Amino acid sequence: MTSASESHHVDVDESPAIQTVLSAMEAAEITPEDALQLSLVLLNFVEEHHLLNLEEFLEDEQPDAISIAVWAADSARLKAARELVEEVLGEIDEDEIDEDDEDEEEDENDGEEGEAGAAADLGDGDA
Repeated sequence: MTSASESHHVDVDESPAIQTVLSAMEAAEITPEDALQLSLVLLNFVEEHHLLNLEEFLEDEQPDAISIAVWAADSARLKAARELVEEVLGEIDEDEIDEDDEDEEEDENDGEEGEAGAAADLGDGDA
């Protein structure tokens, strides 16, 4: 039995362009968040090609029904892939925002405590 990654493995020996991109990704030491952003860029690229195919179908006086069915199925898959990546990216962004909010709250609380302490010190000096 093969794993999911093995069953969808792209033979990079056949494509120097893919090998070049993968090597650049390794050299850049991208984060998982970067990889998700790259996934969106790649989806955009594939979607543009997909829309060009649609334009060809619309220009054809008698488009092939099977090709249109395949195009529609691919369209649904692209939409599902985009939604998945955007959802995961949204969760990452929300986590980062939550962490930033917590840091800001801590900074504000530290500042308030410092101001209160300074006011108390001033009060002690007047008595």
